Amino acid sequence: MGIPGLARRSEPYAECRSAQQLDGYHAIIDGPSLAYHAHKLALAGSPRVPSYADINTEAIRWLNSLETANIKVSKIVFDGALPPSKRNERIHRLEQNNSRVRNYRVQYPTSSCPVPAYLGSILHAFLAPSLREALLETPFASRTRIEPGEADDWCALHAKDHARSIIFTSDTDLLLYSYPAETLIVFFQDADVTTGVKSYCPEQIRQRLQLQSLAQFAFAMSREPSHTSDDLTRDAQNLDLTSDTYLDFSGRYAGRTTVPSHFSKDSGLPLPLQSLDVRTSEFVHQALDGSPAPLVYLPLLVEDPNQSSAWSSGQDYRKLAYYILAPKTSTVHEYRRKAQGISVQELALHNLDVSTSDMMAHISGVSKWAGDKNVASGLMWPLFALSIVLLDSKTTPSVPVVLHILNGDFDNSWEFIHLTARLQAVLYSLRMLQQVITVHQAIHGASGTGTDDIALQMAKQLSNLSSIADTFTVPGQSRKLLAEYEQLKNMVEEIYTASGVEIPIEHVSNKKKKKQSREAERKKKKQEQRQQARPQTSNVFSMLDSKQT
Repeated sequence: MGIPGLARRSEPYAECRSAQQLDGYHAIIDGPSLAYHAHKLALAGSPRVPSYADINTEAIRWLNSLETANIKVSKIVFDGALPPSKRNERIHRLEQNNSRVRNYRVQYPTSSCPVPAYLGSILHAFLAPSLREALLETPFASRTRIEPGEADDWCALHAKDHARSIIFTSDTDLLLYSYPAETLIVFFQDADVTTGVKSYCPEQIRQRLQLQSLAQFAFAMSREPSHTSDDLTRDAQNLDLTSDTYLDFSGRYAGRTTVPSHFSKDSGLPLPLQSLDVRTSEFVHQALDGSPAPLVYLPLLVEDPNQSSAWSSGQDYRKLAYYILAPKTSTVHEYRRKAQGISVQELALHNLDVSTSDMMAHISGVSKWAGDKNVASGLMWPLFALSIVLLDSKTTPSVPVVLHILNGDFDNSWEFIHLTARLQAVLYSLRMLQQVITVHQAIHGASGTGTDDIALQMAKQLSNLSSIADTFTVPGQSRKLLAEYEQLKNMVEEIYTASGVEIPIEHVSNKKKKKQSREAERKKKKQEQRQQARPQTSNVFSMLDSKQT
């Protein structure tokens, strides 16, 4: 999140540099910050809420613009595991975002609500993993790295590999590390290379302030935020650099990174660690270190706060993921919404609530059904998620709402929003399971007995999970037609029947009936007009018949 006020205090030291002046520099990209910047770009360029695909397109376009300006992208860095020191900050951010969703629900207490554009990037719970996934299909794939720590630390570390590096970020913390003399920091809001970029040179600023480290200035500001810049500079120069409080603060910016024993910086061992989402990656590192209580911070889903947590859906599949890799004596602590706030759900791993064979049978059954009907994976997995949601629903969702969700056609209802969150919770749980299995197989091999054998079968089934951008929709984005209405309706109703759930009868108001009747009459007249406009000899077979007579 950066140091509050540091950007404003650093403003006098910024310099505008043209693309020509930056020619030959190597760019190091803070991946999560790029995802949020791309969200802003996509939002500005569209009257609708952008889809994940829209955001990824903007990010890739922006990266290409750097290389067009002869600024070579050398690294795009994503978090692989945030340090324990960030725990309070992360919980605070979850609570803050949850509060915004709750306030939005209070503003629209009835079943109807407008497109929740007010929530901004909160609508996109999976921004960073979606972008990381998209980058793997581009020429930037080999330069995209998931590091075993926080992206900030590794951006600073990678900057030391090139004397002329630019770090692009949204986090003012990046100003506080020690760098080679020519290293520049550019914040994304100032990063339009076509007009020149406003950049900061930490080493030059440090020399001008006559400090050993810019962390001194930031520390002084954290203690006396109301002081003038001149006063802060004097405060920083007079600090006791050996005090415990300063050493605790500045240690964060020492540029030291700890590489776990199970991870190789050069190749990434096991290789699947480079294909993990940050939430999965964090769990994997804790599990491989034998943690008795791994912490998992589930992304905040935009859901109805008056309903039970959407993350209750898919929990069995997440628990299986934890069970496969973590010590069986562990208890996983999931941070997620409960009631109106964020709290911990403890999942003890000494046994599973649902047998792995039952889970496998469920996946295989839906997969075979989809194969017989030639249903693409982009539709098959949302339908599978629906089957899971139906099994643990107290109230059966209406078929029309399900159809709207699958085709990304927001109907301005809280039922739409909450059911979307539940389906995505299942899909993301499957994603976590698939990623954990690939790590487990890389470590232990692709054969085994018992749970290992079933995990191998699941890996085959889950290998065709669609990407976030291809599967996850956002309320208010452009409509995404997966199948024609009647065809999709028939498939959804078959899922209801196979799940042993009675298809709810849709209660249609008189107003809606009249509207449907008018629409049917309009279509009928249009069809009659088309028939009348056709040539009478359009039927080839009737022409042959007339010649024979």
